[in-house]
Amino acid sequence: MRTFIIKANRAHTKADFSLTDLPGTSGRIDLLCRFLNSAFLLSHGFRKNVRVWLSLYGPPNPPKAIRFEGQRMRPKTLNPDELSTAKLIIKALKAGENLREPGKELEVLPGIYVSKLTFEDIVRRTLRGSALYYLHEEGKPIEKVHFPANVAFVLGDHEGLSREDEAFLAGIAEKVSVGKKSYLASHVVAYVNIHLDSLTPPP
Repeated sequence: MRTFIIKANRAHTKADFSLTDLPGTSGRIDLLCRFLNSAFLLSHGFRKNVRVWLSLYGPPNPPKAIRFEGQRMRPKTLNPDELSTAKLIIKALKAGENLREPGKELEVLPGIYVSKLTFEDIVRRTLRGSALYYLHEEGKPIEKVHFPANVAFVLGDHEGLSREDEAFLAGIAEKVSVGKKSYLASHVVAYVNIHLDSLTPPP
C-alpha cells in the first residue's frame, strides 16, 4: 500500500468557495485536485494500491481530513478534470460540517471519508502499518532508498510544512528527495508513483 499525506495550510475547511475560481477563493484546493489525480490516475487505469489523506488547515474551522481509499473507490468516481474532483471535496466538506468528535469518520462516497483528524493524528495512524518518509529537497535521493511493501509519504503544499510540523516528523520520518529543486506537489507524487512502479509494477 502507498499512502500520501499532504498538509494544505490554507485550503478551506468549508465549502464556501467558487468552482469558477478555485485558485483565488479556496485556499488552493485546485492544487489538491491535481494531487489526487496524479496519485490515482493512470492513462487507462486507476491505482487501487493508493491511499491519500488531505489535511486541510484553512478557514473557517480547521482541521478537516479527507481520506481517499483506492481499494474501495469506484474508478469512475475520480476523473481527470479539476472541476469534478473539486466537487468531491465539496461533498466531503458539506458532509463533515457538523462533525464534533475528532476520531469519527463519515463515509461520503465509497472509499471517501471526512473527519476532524489533525495532521498529527493522521501521521500517527499511518505509522501503525507503514514506513514513513518526508518528501523534502534536502532528503536522501529516492533512488538510494530501499522501500518496504507499505510506505507512506508526507509533503506540504506550495507553502511547505511549518517548523512545528517538521519537528513532529523528526525521528519518525526519513527525509527523501526527488531532486534538489522545489517541484509541484502533483509532480512529486507522480514521480514517486513512477519510481515505485519501476521497483514493483502496479497491479
